[in-house]
Amino acid sequence: MNQIIPKSNLKITQGGEPGKYTYYGDSGKGVHCYYCQHCTTHIYHHQEVMGDDTIIARTCILPEGRKNLPVGAEIYGKARFPWQKEVAQTFETLPPS
Repeated sequence: MNQIIPKSNLKITQGGEPGKYTYYGDSGKGVHCYYCQHCTTHIYHHQEVMGDDTIIARTCILPEGRKNLPVGAEIYGKARFPWQKEVAQTFETLPPS
């Protein structure tokens, strides 16, 4: 589960400076992946195609995220395994802006 938020809303309080690697998405632009250098859990992603201050936070790593944030949409449904059920409105790639 992920939440699209302004980067300024993210406060990392433990674990030190995150590690980073980059790959290129369907848009041809960079997707920067930030992770904990101690346990390798992904914390957030910054997709250049979404702008400078928009990130995708991994809310499933927070206990309150799993309890309090219902699924609103499924993004990149084209990567869903055939045996997985649709869990919300599905977008094959990114939703329209």
